[in-house]
Amino acid sequence: MPEETLPKERIPEGKSLRPDQLLGGRYGTYEMAEIWGPEQTFEYSLRVQGQAAATLSRLHPDIIPNAAAKEIAEKATLRSISAERIRELEAKLGHDVIAINNALEEKLSSEAVIHVNKARTSADTTQSARALQIKNALSILADSIENLRDITLEKAKSWREIPHMDCTHLYDALPTVAGRPFVHYAEMLNSDLEVLAFFYNYSIRGKWSDATGNHHSACALNLNGIRLEEAYCKDLGIKHMIAAAQVPGLEFEADIFYVLSRTASTLDNLARYIAWGRSDDVNIFVNQAPQKKKGSAAMPHKDIKNGNPTTEEQSVSIDNYSQGIMVTALANCEMPYARSLYASANSRINLEGGFKFLDHGVRSLASTLYWLGLREERCKERVLRSYGVVTAQQVMTYLTDQRRTSMPLPRSEAHDLTARLATHAYNEKIQFTQVLLETPEITDRLTPETIREISDPLAYTGESKSIIDDAFKEFHNKRTL
Repeated sequence: MPEETLPKERIPEGKSLRPDQLLGGRYGTYEMAEIWGPEQTFEYSLRVQGQAAATLSRLHPDIIPNAAAKEIAEKATLRSISAERIRELEAKLGHDVIAINNALEEKLSSEAVIHVNKARTSADTTQSARALQIKNALSILADSIENLRDITLEKAKSWREIPHMDCTHLYDALPTVAGRPFVHYAEMLNSDLEVLAFFYNYSIRGKWSDATGNHHSACALNLNGIRLEEAYCKDLGIKHMIAAAQVPGLEFEADIFYVLSRTASTLDNLARYIAWGRSDDVNIFVNQAPQKKKGSAAMPHKDIKNGNPTTEEQSVSIDNYSQGIMVTALANCEMPYARSLYASANSRINLEGGFKFLDHGVRSLASTLYWLGLREERCKERVLRSYGVVTAQQVMTYLTDQRRTSMPLPRSEAHDLTARLATHAYNEKIQFTQVLLETPEITDRLTPETIREISDPLAYTGESKSIIDDAFKEFHNKRTL
């Protein structure tokens, strides 16, 4: 086993967040709060304005002198400009980007002020700023998902030798080991990361192509707007369209919401599995977190469980929410050429909400899984309660294998025979091995030693352990971006 992976904290020690930086005053992480929010959006908008001046000056210092561009880039930050002043101007002027630009102008010399927002429309700022926010948020989210994936893999590895009963359709199905289900969820988390990486590299699109995407302002300055946009977006580390309208096609934003929703679905599945295992009827998992939580205001006995499965159920809530904002993002893709404001408001809300809520959930579930304990005797009991009938598949297979018996049966006959014997053993509460040893159709074909071996449910785990090993080797500590 490698060094143990610790869950990432939602709010690191020594840091704090105000309630207004969290969704509903409750949900979020410190890193996402540094990316999403009104003031953070101001900061990103100022940053891209500063970069626009720097890029234009580098390509055409005759249009923006280097000293002026440097001054704009240095002053285009909330360290120089008051967020409250931007709000005052927006309330007066009724436009967010105009307010940002005017607040910036107030801080500049007469030599630099004439170059603010040169050859640009508001969407050249907002879309590029949002692209940077998405890029940074995906990077933070990827790190959180990797953390959950690695904790999941380590938990699987630590439970590699513990018997466990897999269920299908809520029925006992086939024996495995307790760690096996977790590598399924770990591989799906890794798949989510691969999808995230694809859209990180493909769907983050900024722009600098003016009000209808045709570079009118650049042409008015006798500039090649196409080359200018290429250089600007390269400087920002984002992609752009060749033929954007006032904004890039909103299908690109829908890609991001799909990443959030897909990951939330995996989170939901893992969380439901943990909650199922903690339930009294299953009772294989136990919350061993050192902090004690109340289970109910009205049922004191729930303190035994160290609280309700609130994190797990919250993961389901996150999935429900993420599906909703994904549907909204798909609806946003309907955009009359060259621009409408159909998507503007809901995207601002849903990108912030989606990233904050999901990152909160991923880190919370990582902590829950880290502190999850296993009741080994209960796991074994759930395998043995079948009286061994869950090995009927293996017995059936042996009866049809000419290498193991000189009188192999057709599969249909072997199936009917083992089904009848398994039903008898289960209903009469007799060990399946005993029933097999008392059945001539079986003993005529298989030795007693073979019958005992193949009807032991604790030994019938297929390739479960090798699958754990392979998944751990393939995915553990793998970086995404």
